[in-house]
Amino acid sequence: MTIDRVTTGPATAGAPAGYTVEELARKVGMSARNIRAHQARRLLAPPVRRGRVALYDDSHVRRLDAILTLQRQGFNLVSIEAMLGVRASDEAPDGLTAMLQRLATERPALTHALTRHGVIGRAPDGTVRTVRPRPLRAALDLHRVRMGTVPALQALSEVLDSVRPLADELVAAVTARMLTLAPELAGGSRPSWADVDRETILLTQGVVNVLTEAFRLAVENQAEAHVADLLENHLGAELSVEDGSPVDNG
Repeated sequence: MTIDRVTTGPATAGAPAGYTVEELARKVGMSARNIRAHQARRLLAPPVRRGRVALYDDSHVRRLDAILTLQRQGFNLVSIEAMLGVRASDEAPDGLTAMLQRLATERPALTHALTRHGVIGRAPDGTVRTVRPRPLRAALDLHRVRMGTVPALQALSEVLDSVRPLADELVAAVTARMLTLAPELAGGSRPSWADVDRETILLTQGVVNVLTEAFRLAVENQAEAHVADLLENHLGAELSVEDGSPVDNG
């Protein structure tokens, strides 16, 4: 389908002026609401206002095409923000930056996995940078139990792979439940798009905070119950030999 572009001024003025949000949505195959959400996240530049009409141009088309391409490759919005230069990187120590650069060279599959989950990203010059420092530091802290850097980051990647489907289900279920318990969260009558964008951002952060703390509490409770037993079972044979205890060889 050919999308007609909005024109302004005299018919002989030359090139068309741009797309309305509805035209842009049809052109790139994305809902108008998602386009506005990308604007709220600063992934997409705001349109140009011409009177009461907001107009987009081909630079917006290219940006949305890039976002869609990265999403099809499995990258989430946090990763895309980092890759497109929207999310600022953490000021990592030189040693950590050098380690990430070596990882990118020696373990490209692991680097790709961590990038896909939004833990690290690439700067425009190609250097690897920290995007989400907390999970990265949590994994690297495993050196205190003599776990090497690559195994620790591999464990982090596998954990993220495991919890991602669970997170999808929990976010949908918890958000739906919150809207049921407090219908006022959905906003008043006839809210503006700016109101919807603001409420979406606030509710998103609220869901993240509740789920993060609830999951942290559940994991802490289970870790106290199980980690010691699992470690003892794993090391039991070695500990018995080191203690000089008699070993039954049958």
